[in-house]
Amino acid sequence: MPEKDRDRESDTVRVVDRRRFTSAGERRPDVEAPPEPTPDPPPPQAPATSPAPPASSAPPAGESEAARTARQAYDHQRGPQDFKVDFEGLIMSLSTSAMLQLGLIEDPARGRAPADPEAARHTIDTLGLIQEKTRGNLTAREAQLLDQVLYELRLAFVHVSSQKPAAPRGA
Repeated sequence: MPEKDRDRESDTVRVVDRRRFTSAGERRPDVEAPPEPTPDPPPPQAPATSPAPPASSAPPAGESEAARTARQAYDHQRGPQDFKVDFEGLIMSLSTSAMLQLGLIEDPARGRAPADPEAARHTIDTLGLIQEKTRGNLTAREAQLLDQVLYELRLAFVHVSSQKPAAPRGA
């Protein structure tokens, strides 16, 4: 073979199709099947006194193996006193946080804290963002709850913000 032809042959590119399926979706006979994945070890068993963890919803699409394992371990740690997190619970939790930040309710562990209007504004704005982003996707009850909570918190914010700060003692 002449030198020129040998150089041309070494410059050619060879394409190998490694797809496992044909365009019709059938397994190609010339491709080996991938090895079967090993099953994950079962999570540790809970003590007999605790109830089984609640069945969690379907895992998010594209959830990584590490994220799935962490979620399963977290779900397994639920105790009998834990409650299911839902939309109404989220709204009420944020509402309670805003009321604490406005100084309207007392923290059972620390007593009444001074008002922090900026933190309250942030929490109220977060609730407003939730309202905006979930519009049309809420049940009538959820929408009414969110409307009522925002109405009351905004009025309370205006009331607390318009009050003159208390003079320091001894002044």
